[in-house]
Amino acid sequence: MKSITTTHLPLSFLYYLLGCMLSVFISMPPAAQAQAKEKHQAERTHAMTETANPNIGKRFPEVKDDSLANTPVVLPDAARGSVTLIAVAFLRESQSQLDSWLEPFAERYGSKPGFTFYEVPMLSRGYKFMRFMIDGGMRAGIPQAKHKHVVTMYGDIEKYTKELNLDPRFGYAFLLDREGVIRWQGQGHSTPEMRKELFDLADKLAK
Repeated sequence: MKSITTTHLPLSFLYYLLGCMLSVFISMPPAAQAQAKEKHQAERTHAMTETANPNIGKRFPEVKDDSLANTPVVLPDAARGSVTLIAVAFLRESQSQLDSWLEPFAERYGSKPGFTFYEVPMLSRGYKFMRFMIDGGMRAGIPQAKHKHVVTMYGDIEKYTKELNLDPRFGYAFLLDREGVIRWQGQGHSTPEMRKELFDLADKLAK
C-alpha cells in the first residue's frame, strides 16, 4: 500500500480520514460482530494440521515493534520458554475472529505459568504516520491489563502474507511451542471443536 500524504488533501477529507483511522482494530458492535462472524464462517474457517499446512514446524517469522504498553517486543523471542498463542490480522473486520481465539485462550491460560499470548494487528508502513491515533484508539478500547499483549506491527505486511501463505481477508491464530516454532494454525472464527484441538495441543506442549 502506498504511503498516504496530506499535501493536496482538503482539510475536511483529512479529518474524515483521521476519524476512520482512529477506529482501526477497535472492536465492532456486537450486532456487527455477529453478522461478520456468520459471513466469514460461511466463507472459510478451519484449523490446519501438519499434514495440510507447511507452516507447521516452521519458526514464526520475527515481529519487532512496540506494544500498547509502550514496551519494545520482539516475537517470538519475547515468548521463549512459554507455549504461546499469536493471533494475527490485517483488517479491522477481522477483530472478532481474533477475539474468538484470544479470549478463550486467555481465560484458560492467562494466569497459568508457562503460557502467554499476543495479538498482532499488521498494518502497512503507510499508516505509521498515524500511529499515535491508531494505537491511542486501541488503548481506549482494550483493557489496560492486555496492553502488553497487543503489538501493532507497522511495516512490510507482504513479507508475512508470503512467508506464511496468508489471505489478508482473514484472521489467524498460531500456537507456538517454547522455542517459537509453529505447531498449530487456525483461521477465521474459532469453533468449539477447534478450540478443543487448540487446548489439547497447548496442554501437551506444556508438559
